[in-house]
Order: sequence, then C-alpha cells, then structure tokens
Amino acid sequence: MTEGRSDSGDRAGHRRGIVFALLLLACALAYVPGLGGPLFFDDIPNLGDNTLLDFDGRRFDDWRAAVLSNDSGVLHRPVAMLSFAANRVAAGELSPLALKGTNLAIHLAIGALLYSLFLALLAAPALAARLPERERPLLALLGAALWLLHPLHVSTVLYAVQRMTQLSALFTVAGLLLFTRYRLRWAARGAGAGELLAAALWLLLLGAAAVLSKENGALLPWLLVVVEVCLFRGLWAGAARPWLRRGGWLLLALPLLLVALLFTLDPGLLDVRYARREFSLEERLLTQARLLWHYLGWLALPDIRAMGFFHDDIAVSRGLWSPPTTALALAAWAGALLAALALRRRLPLLLFALLFFLVGHSLESSVWPLELVFEHRNYLPAMGPALLLAAALVGLSQRLVWWRPPLAGAVLCLLLALLLGLRAWAWSDDVTLARQNVVNHPDSPRANFFYGQVLFDALERGWDGGFDETQRRAYAVAARRHFLRMHELDPRDMAAPVMLYQMDRHFFPGLPDAPDWLALLQRQARERPLQPSDRTALRALVRSAASAEGADFRPRVMELLLLLHARYPGRAWLYELRYQLLAAGGAPLRRDLALELLLEGIAARPTQPLLYPYLVQHHGTAELGASYEAIGHWLRHDTLQRQMPQILELFRR
Repeated sequence: MTEGRSDSGDRAGHRRGIVFALLLLACALAYVPGLGGPLFFDDIPNLGDNTLLDFDGRRFDDWRAAVLSNDSGVLHRPVAMLSFAANRVAAGELSPLALKGTNLAIHLAIGALLYSLFLALLAAPALAARLPERERPLLALLGAALWLLHPLHVSTVLYAVQRMTQLSALFTVAGLLLFTRYRLRWAARGAGAGELLAAALWLLLLGAAAVLSKENGALLPWLLVVVEVCLFRGLWAGAARPWLRRGGWLLLALPLLLVALLFTLDPGLLDVRYARREFSLEERLLTQARLLWHYLGWLALPDIRAMGFFHDDIAVSRGLWSPPTTALALAAWAGALLAALALRRRLPLLLFALLFFLVGHSLESSVWPLELVFEHRNYLPAMGPALLLAAALVGLSQRLVWWRPPLAGAVLCLLLALLLGLRAWAWSDDVTLARQNVVNHPDSPRANFFYGQVLFDALERGWDGGFDETQRRAYAVAARRHFLRMHELDPRDMAAPVMLYQMDRHFFPGLPDAPDWLALLQRQARERPLQPSDRTALRALVRSAASAEGADFRPRVMELLLLLHARYPGRAWLYELRYQLLAAGGAPLRRDLALELLLEGIAARPTQPLLYPYLVQHHGTAELGASYEAIGHWLRHDTLQRQMPQILELFRR
C-alpha cells in the first residue's frame, strides 16, 4: 500500500515537473520578441557609456574596476556589475541580446526558486492545517506562473540595467526558501546551536549577495520575520512558544520604530535631498499610498494598456484631499491591514501577502526621495500577492463544477502569456516602445519627450540618404510636436526647451512666434529646483554649443550655467560643462580660464573624479610634470582605485 502511494506520488511529481518546464518554455518564448531591442534610458550611462566596462577580461584589475564602476548605490552594486562585465567579456561587446537574454535566464531561475518557496510556505503550520497536501502543488505552480508570466515584469526583464533588481530578488528568494525549509524542521523538532549557526551563516551570505546586487536586499531579514509571524507563529519543536511569537511581532515593528525615532531626533534628515525634488516628503508619502493601490490593481488585472515605462501622468498628492483618492487610499490601507490582522487565523495568507507586499516596497516607496513610480519596484513585492491571487482563483474554481482548477489555471496562463508576448513585442525597438508609451499615456510628459527624442534620432540617422525631403519634414514636425506637448504638460522641465531650441534652430529657422527657448531655460535656472534629469538635457545643449556651429549662442549657454552654478556651487558636472564651453573657444586666454575653472572645481570636490581626466589632458605631454602631479592628486582621492584603468589609458596615450 505504501509502495502504491509512493509510485503515485512519483508520477504526480513527474507530471508537475513537465508542466513547470512547459511553463518556463512558454515564458521564454513570450519574451523572445523583445530580446533584440536596444538599450534604453539608464542602460546608456550605466552600461553603454561606462568606459570601465570596455575591456577584454585579460587583466584582473580591469575586472576589479568594472565591478566597482557603478555609482547608483553606496556599495556600488558589485555583484550585478560583475555579471555585466561577464556579459561584456563573453560576447566581446555589451550586446543587448546577450544582456537581455541573461536577464531572462535569471527571471526563469527566480521562477523555479519561487515555485519551491511557495511549496515550502504552503506546508507551514498556519496554512497546512487549512490546505490539503494534494492541493499545494497546484497552488504553488499557479502562484509561480502568475508571477513568471505577468506582463508588468517586462519593464524589469527587458530593461538591461534592472538586472540589479533581478539579482537582488534572486538571492532574497533563495534566502526565504532556505529559511522556510529550516523553519519547517524546527517547528517539528527544534534545532541545536550548530544548525542555527549554519542557517544564520547561509542567510548572511545570501543577504550579502542580495545587498551587493541592489540595496533592496537589505529587506531579507524583515521578510523572514513576515514569514515567521504570519505562517509559523512561534511554533517550535511541536509546541507554541509565546515568547517566540511576541518576539516576531516586535521584530516586525522594529524597523518602523527605528525610522520614527530617527526622524524624531532629526526631523530635517532628508530636507537636503528633497530640495532637489518637485515634491516634499509628505507629498511623496501621500502619493505612495495611492500608487501602492495602482500597483495591486495592475497585478490583479494585467491591463497592458495601463502599463508603460513612464507613469508621470499620475498626479502628486498635495494633501489628503488633493486628489480626494489620497484619503480614500490611506483609509483603505488601514482597513485592509486591520481586516487582515482580525482574520489572521482564518485567512493567514491574506496577512502574509499584504505584509510581504508592503515590506517589499518599504525602501523604494517610502521616505527616500526617489522618483515617484516605476513598475520594476513590484518585481519582488508581487510574489506575495501572486500566491494570494492563486489561492483565490483555485478557491473560486473549486466552487464551479464546469471550471475545474487545472483547466482554469491553464486558460489563465495562456492569456497571461499572450499579454506578455504582446508587451515584449513593444520592447523590440525604440520607435515601437516610444509610440506605445504615448498611446498608453498621452498625458505623460516623459512619454512624449521620449517619442520626440526617438523621432529626432531617426531623423538624424536618415538625413544623409535614408529619408527623402517629405520624410524629413514629417519626422521633424512629429518630433517637434511631441517636444512641445511635453513642454505644455510640464513647463518647468528643461529637457523639452533644450530639444525645441535645437529643432527650431536646425529645422525651423525663422518660425513665426517661436519662443526664446534659451531665455526660458535661464528663467528655469533661476526659479526651479535642479532635477537629476536636467543633467542629461544640459549636456546635450553644451555639446551643441561647443560645436563649430554653436559659437553664436555659446555665451548664452555659459550664462545659463553660471546661473545654475550660483545656486548649486560645488557641482562637479557643472564645472565640467563650463570647462567644455571654455575649451571650445580656442583662444589662449580662454584656455587659461579653463584651467582655473578645473582647479577650482577639483578644490571644491576633490573626491569627485569627473574633472581629473580633463586636467591631465589639459596639461598633456607639454607639461608632463603638471600631468603627473594631477594624476597623483587623483589617485590620493580615489581610495578604491576605481579609475585606475582610465589612468593607465592616459599613460598609454
């Protein structure tokens, strides 16, 4: 009898393995159309323009510099950068296909781990008592399928630089799986000191790998506590331990208490960082209450028309009733959490999913002055709601005789795969993606700007033979229209006036009633906070002004930079732009001024490496002693020697 049950279980496990392999294959095939798409947005500065990633892999120090070449986080995200460096060496270039193919492989690996994690979580005491063992594999499989095939994750998997998010999630899920399997054993028979130490060391290793991929990995310990308080509830060696249960709840609340204490001791802790934003800390927190419901809505009802790379058409909450949905969102969160706490014994999965989602968002959707909304922030937090949604769908289908769970799950996966494939296709090239973003979000300033930029780039590429006069005019008119639309939607942004100035100068000279875009930029420089995105726009303007055709408006651009420097002294990149304009003048006096400017900028920020290469090139071999002195100064302040390959290249030159 036992052998018969064992054979039946083996056959069922084999069938589940085949089904899961088919699920992974369907996911991979759905993503294929987008794998050849170009690099986008943050891919360019972090990967495409990262000179430290341009190496052949033969020297160890090149690997070290490439691994430390990212400035997105305080720890430089070395694990993620190591994977990009490996892509570069293996492919001989930073091939979009290799980068995105690797991202897809990581996504599939996370899906496999997630299936195992869901199986382990469903065996936890709080769920095992309410869920027959034979139903758990189907529920785990459906939960993993919902996450794997969800079209919301396209903007993570096909956005090459978001491998940082993926790797952090990979190691976090591995840590959760390790803890849950250990915890199942401890709930039944307890554990000795050696086993506890082994588990702690493994979790420390996985947590370190997660953090060194992206800072979100620091949430792993908090997510472990969520698993403990929701699904194990202090059970140890077959008996409930009240001290363990109470300790779990205390640990769950501890991060919130520490943040509250921090802001009590220093209320202005983030004031300097928020000075660079168009919203305050309070406005960001109020807006996030609404955005979290948006995220859950996208997860529950995957309408790809509502998705997009940009969501800056979502209004900022300026107060509890501006818009009125802000107060409703806050009340709904309070109600949902209270209901989940009240029903935690009858519906433990509800509390687990809500806490997992909220803790998963606690870094990027809380007090830190980041951009308000991005889809990739749901990559890890979506796992909890995916399991809850799978349980709800299985429970519903069990009540319908004509709609059994396996059939319902298969139909749902097929629909998700179709939506995923359609959205991945939109990422196959920049024009299609930009057009789709504008169609889905016509009132998004950034979507309009991106479409205008893509059309402008296509116009430049086709100028010398690809386009006839009719096509040139059509592309120029369309690009200008979308830049103008961005300016209408967000008059305070610098990007649109920069592009409109260049468009009007090159393609629409003498346009009647054309605004003085440079005067507008100077007014913005006096009045509005400087945004991170302005840096890219100003670089484009300076490149144009530093060219041979830009001599006539170069003084006005310099005036603009001086206005910004007066408000933001010590910004190394503003010194860099001013140097580029001065060096473009060519006269001996301007060269002397350029040198003074470089020395002033380095004195203001000696640890910022941006200006040292200009100083070395400025001296060149004609002033070799001064060049060596500049390199020595550079090395003294580059404590991690991240710029060593660039310095060696200067020596070779």
